[in-house]
Amino acid sequence: MTNAGAPLSTHLMLDYLVELGSELLEAGCPTYRLEELLVTVARHEGFNADVFAVPTGLFVGVRTPTGEAPAVSMVRVTEWGIDLERLAVLDELLNRVIDRTLSVSDARLELRRLSAVPRWPTAVRLLAGAGSSAGAAILFGGSVSDFFIAGVGGVLLRAILLRTQREPGLRFLENFLGGAVAAVTAWFATLFWPGHSRDVLVLAVVIPLLPGMVLTTGLAEITFKNLVSGTARLVDAAVTLLSLVFGIGLVLSFEQWTGVRPEPAGLLAPAAWWWQAMAIVVASLSFGVSLGLPRPRLGIAVASGSVVWLAQLVLRSWTPTPAAFVSAVVLAASANAFARSTRKPAQLFLLPGLLLLVPGSFGFKSFDALLRGDYTQGASQAVDMFTLAGALVMGLLVANVVVPPRKIL
Repeated sequence: MTNAGAPLSTHLMLDYLVELGSELLEAGCPTYRLEELLVTVARHEGFNADVFAVPTGLFVGVRTPTGEAPAVSMVRVTEWGIDLERLAVLDELLNRVIDRTLSVSDARLELRRLSAVPRWPTAVRLLAGAGSSAGAAILFGGSVSDFFIAGVGGVLLRAILLRTQREPGLRFLENFLGGAVAAVTAWFATLFWPGHSRDVLVLAVVIPLLPGMVLTTGLAEITFKNLVSGTARLVDAAVTLLSLVFGIGLVLSFEQWTGVRPEPAGLLAPAAWWWQAMAIVVASLSFGVSLGLPRPRLGIAVASGSVVWLAQLVLRSWTPTPAAFVSAVVLAASANAFARSTRKPAQLFLLPGLLLLVPGSFGFKSFDALLRGDYTQGASQAVDMFTLAGALVMGLLVANVVVPPRKIL
């Protein structure tokens, strides 16, 4: 190892910030957090930094306090998603550099080894796909049989997603294919077992693809005046919803052409409370796997989901918007308390529970209504979607005041 306290050159500092920032973007770090973090890291090393981040790129300029010519670099980010374990590893590496137990040069070597971090095997990821859809079916008000039907659809969807991720040409069709898989699953289920709700099954199967997290992050970035990045995420969410709805519409068109239509569902009977509790555990574990948490950290996802479920139980008589706001405050305050006590990123605790709160289903219903020509319902659902997303963002901001985080991540 090199000397952790050795003086840094401007270009070495620039390369470190660019490599660290691009890794954080790929792991799902919001741009407003990333920009603040990189500026703080540069200041800690005695440099001034100007950072501009968007979901697909990063611009960094590094200056010395003595007025030397700045060094500027730009990197294109082609892979992005949410990987909480990668985020935790990056946070630990960053802490070691700040504590002077690891040099910047050695930290850059560690960054290049991140691709070797072990991931869940394919079989576990397929089970996670089944669990997230099955748990969501219960949480959307479905029955016990919906739990198992949605689980089958979730396995099929995850298998397709794993295939499209290996084929660059198919990756841009994954939302369209996901919508088609959800519609086919609901069609066959309601055709052979009448009485099931098609809406519940479709929403449960496509839950991994609903862009509620992207929508909420986009509004948060706009709130922090990251207008370019926030707008890009909102457009991304809109295109995702359109692709999902088009995939479902294709199956519905085929259904109308064949004339084979299932009977409409009757009044839904919610599952018992203990089924709902089990669904929370199953969905939380599945979301944890999907978000990249390793086995020792899966308990964090269950704790996060349990906080959301308990908050929703207490607030079940409230209207959706105030309930979403208070639930977000409770969840984010718990996440900040977790970060303060463990020195781990708050997002490890925040994101699994936030997936249960984000308003992706409202956006899906809005686009579905608009494509069916029901503009009044579509506009109403769109307003509900943005109102709920805004309530979540405000709840996260209030929680940061009530329980201030000690870490930027």
